Amino acid sequence: MTDVQVPEADHELPLLPGEVKPHPSPFAYVIIAVILCVITALEVALSYTDLADGVMIALLLTMAAIKFFLVASWFMHLRTDAPVFRRFFILGIVAAIILFSIAMSTLHIFSP
Repeated sequence: MTDVQVPEADHELPLLPGEVKPHPSPFAYVIIAVILCVITALEVALSYTDLADGVMIALLLTMAAIKFFLVASWFMHLRTDAPVFRRFFILGIVAAIILFSIAMSTLHIFSP
């Protein structure tokens, strides 16, 4: 016989290889989608304000980082996967940021 976990509730599925905890309910995904829509609406509303450029860029980057974290952790299932997948993902993001910074420095984008 195979060792298959039987779901206890309708929304609980058996763990797949590489997962350490079960996926959340569909309602949790809807809540995250609503939060992402609200943050997007705030970003659009912020773009119509007369804030200083530095403040607006900082706020927009912060909201973008929050949305990125929510999408990566919930919809890409990094919350439920084994920690090794999360580490590879973070390593890739950090490497991409470093490479982008080196390329921009080479093109003198950051100099006045």
